[in-house]
Amino acid sequence: MIDCDIDVELCRRYDVNEYPAIRLFLGGTATNRFISGETSLRRYRGRKTEHAIRSFLIKYEYAIISAIRDGEELSNLKKVDDVVLVAFMSAESDKPKRVLNSIAERFYEDFVFGFTHDKAIADTEGVTMPTIVCYKNGDGDHKVFEGNFTEEDVVAFLATAPKMVIGDFSERSVEAYMAPGKLSAYIFATTKDEATSLRHELTPIAKKYEQYVTFGIADSVEYGPMATNFGLVNGGIPALAVHAPMNDNVFTYLQGRKIIADVVEHMLLTILQGKAASGQVFGSDAPEYVEAKAEAQREARQHDEL
Repeated sequence: MIDCDIDVELCRRYDVNEYPAIRLFLGGTATNRFISGETSLRRYRGRKTEHAIRSFLIKYEYAIISAIRDGEELSNLKKVDDVVLVAFMSAESDKPKRVLNSIAERFYEDFVFGFTHDKAIADTEGVTMPTIVCYKNGDGDHKVFEGNFTEEDVVAFLATAPKMVIGDFSERSVEAYMAPGKLSAYIFATTKDEATSLRHELTPIAKKYEQYVTFGIADSVEYGPMATNFGLVNGGIPALAVHAPMNDNVFTYLQGRKIIADVVEHMLLTILQGKAASGQVFGSDAPEYVEAKAEAQREARQHDEL
């Protein structure tokens, strides 16, 4: 931790102009991507959250591309970051590996890469060789590229596959949520676990109605005033509000109730069909959130060996 009001010259040396700023120093022998004996500097430009910083560091903890030799290694690698790219390819052809190595060299700061030549692992995953799978832990909406691939194919795949249909709402993305003719569904969550759980639950619905509704996760602390403007109260998070920019109508999901895909779909259909009144509250038939949480805890205890 460096106080730039005191260590002015040190901060100037590393081009620190805004705060907080994070710099990562990598020793030359840390991985094979650096010349032995030299130190490399990386500037962190992402969000200042624990999850985002951890994701940034993970890219440097692992090799540019990791060899996977058994199912356990695959299982472990798949879970290390929000997005993990794994190629299943035969060892008989060298071209796919050359392509993948080139891609990993270009994009290692963005994604974790792995590969396996083991057909048994591919069979367990239900894929043929060659295939590239984009494992998306953030929402469970995994993407698959099947068949022989070129570098151009993989670049095009990476341009779309990792994107989540339920994005992160921020001030920079306001225009996307004010598109004419579309509803905006704001999911207010406090923790990363809440956001991930809701993404897994609602992504199928978000994909189904993508043409008509833009979904986004909003930080309930940072965007608390927006939630209040929608008529939501701080004590009932996670929460859901649907806004119609064309007429400024707002519809909410009953706070304290578990946000369930089927109930949300009914809510959206009612609004899209023009059968809902502004201010209408949905979700009264959903289970109470506290009860749902307690049930999950009971199930977890039932599977606890201790």
